[in-house]
This record gives sequence, C-alpha cells and structure tokens, in this order.
Amino acid sequence: MLKLLLIGGSLFMVLMMFATSMTAAMDAQAQGSPLMISPGTQTIDTSGTGRRAEVVQWALKMAAHLHCTPLRLVTDCQGSGADHYYDAGFPPEIVAWGNAHCPGCASWSPDSFQCVVFVIAAYAYVQPLPVQGQNANQYWEHFASQPGWQRLPAHGNVPQAGDIMAWNGGAYGHVSIVLGVDPHHSAITFAQANGEFPIQTLPLNPDGTVNTHNGYWNAFEVVGYLHPLTLS
Repeated sequence: MLKLLLIGGSLFMVLMMFATSMTAAMDAQAQGSPLMISPGTQTIDTSGTGRRAEVVQWALKMAAHLHCTPLRLVTDCQGSGADHYYDAGFPPEIVAWGNAHCPGCASWSPDSFQCVVFVIAAYAYVQPLPVQGQNANQYWEHFASQPGWQRLPAHGNVPQAGDIMAWNGGAYGHVSIVLGVDPHHSAITFAQANGEFPIQTLPLNPDGTVNTHNGYWNAFEVVGYLHPLTLS
C-alpha cells in the first residue's frame, strides 16, 4: 500500500503552496487540527459564494478533525487505516444534527464515523439529502429518481466542487465529496470519512474516469457524480 509520512513541516509547506485554493483548510489548521492529506497536487475550490461552496466548507471542517487511529495523531493517516475517528474539535453542529436525526447510531459516533454520514452531514445545513439509510453502493441508483439531482457518469464528465462521488466496491461501496478538479483535468481532490485520507487526490484517466489503482482503492470504482441542480 502507498504510505507517506507527513510531518508538521511538510504539511505546512503543502498548505502554503496552495494558499489560494485551500483557504478553508488553512483556517482549520490554524485552529489546531492539522489535516491529513494524501500525496498529490491538491485542488480545493473554495472560491464560490453560493450554497455549493458551503457544502465544501462543511466537508473541510469535518476533514480537519478526522483521524485514522484511536490516538488521533497528526501523522496517523498513512494509507493503511480508515479515517473514522473524530476529535473534540469536530463541528458541534454536525454532532448535534446527528444526535437529532439518528440518536445513538454507531455510524455517527466519534469512533466509527461513516462515509455516508459524512456526505449527509456536508449537506445537512445546506440542502438535506433525500436519503433514508441507503448504503453507499445504493446512492447511484437511488438518486436516479430524485428530483433536482443529475447523475454524471465518471466517463466523460467533470464534476463540480460539492458534488457527491459514488463508488462501487467492497460490501457497501463508498461516497465522498468532490473538493475540486485540477485545471488540466488530470486529478480530482475529495473529502471523506472511513477512507484512506480525510482529504485525498487521485489521478484522472484521459477518459475522465478516476484511477483508483493506488494500492488502497484497487477494488473500488468511481461510478460517477451526483450533481445537485438547485445549488448555486
């Protein structure tokens, strides 16, 4: 599996190199919660002022406090675990929303935070998602009948920041939030829970599909993107 040790200095250099596109991420780090970021050139689009940008901001706020080990170390996400632990700095609004809508649910707990609830939480205060307990691998078909949503197959389409990435693979699939696509359409950056890194970048193939053959995601495929038509 691909592993990279991100020490404080190197992480700081990464954030400084992408100061313009990663303003929100730097704000989170300034609050004392370093982000676990995978290798690769990050493209995080926080330039918008509409509700789509709000989804991105919520995803970044959560990602800043997600970890891959119970110890929740700065360098704990190195490609061999899953970021399903969150610390005391996790957005209290998200905790409150989860307690109100799914009290006592393990998927919302600080030691087993799941990918589907990460996506639900990113939209919770912007435009609540039309889901009721679907597994991640059910999202693609489920959203086919949901008004106000467009399904964009990964092949030949470029998503926008805030779109939902729908993955197949494993027993339950996976979902994540698109943070940005680089200007050359050669890589995509996304945020997630219960994945390899809270914020991760993967290459895009020439046909637009996501290259998941990085050692961790080999058995997974990004089917496409769920695009909210009503968000500016």
